[in-house]
Amino acid sequence: MTQRTARQWIINGVLIVVTLSFLGVSIAPLLGGLLAPPVQPPANNANQNTLEQEKIKNQIEGFEAVLKSDPKNQTALIGLVNLRNQLGKTKETIEPLQTLADAFPDQPEYRMTLARTYIQLKDPKNASAEYRKILATKPGYIPAIQSLVSIELTDKRPEAAIGVLQDTLKTAETANKVQANTVDTSSVRWILGEVYRQQDRIDDAIATYDLMIKENAKDFRPYVGKAQLRQVQGKDDDAKKLFDKGIELAPAEFKDEVKRLAALSPQKAPFTSPDKVPSEAPVKKP
Repeated sequence: MTQRTARQWIINGVLIVVTLSFLGVSIAPLLGGLLAPPVQPPANNANQNTLEQEKIKNQIEGFEAVLKSDPKNQTALIGLVNLRNQLGKTKETIEPLQTLADAFPDQPEYRMTLARTYIQLKDPKNASAEYRKILATKPGYIPAIQSLVSIELTDKRPEAAIGVLQDTLKTAETANKVQANTVDTSSVRWILGEVYRQQDRIDDAIATYDLMIKENAKDFRPYVGKAQLRQVQGKDDDAKKLFDKGIELAPAEFKDEVKRLAALSPQKAPFTSPDKVPSEAPVKKP
């Protein structure tokens, strides 16, 4: 199999991990902190649009007045972010988002929102820095891990992406001793296996999936990953057996998805990056 063919399969293949679907992580709370849509002017009603814009500006002035006396007022900061977004002033949301992230470090959704705003502003360097700040205190926070890995891969830094995951696994035992279940090593390994697949490191991917199976033979994800690899290698019988095992072990909410993967050829499966997920929802107080 040529490198081009392998890469084409990976790009077109269903990397469920990249959408967080197989990680048991809900994306909704994270997207709830991202960017209210700009106000759309009503058709043929310029006066109404002007009045709406003025109303928003007055509300912004009200929140700014509150923040002069109480700079960390959570409600005012959230309101300011949402209203500035509605006016399309995304860059001006950075400062209140930074304040929210720093003032409420136990609520990583704020820093996730800040990082995603940097991505929207085409500033991946600062986005990466924010994700790393989350991981400094929450080393097993899967959404931040996955997003950081995605940035490194987008910047064509696969070794850096792999390093993020390997470092997380190296420190997982210590982190879990300090606080149980801090790092879900199976999910981190699953992401690592998918990155290896993207880089056409088939042996490393299989070894990672096999280690997952050794640690937890009831986890359906490594069977699905191996099945897709066997599909690409033309080992259809092995692929079917692995898919059947994955279907057998998968929780009810994932069985249909695994069946769909088993029925698709690798070339037909769509790829979805987390950064392509719509992010128009307004900031909400956790």
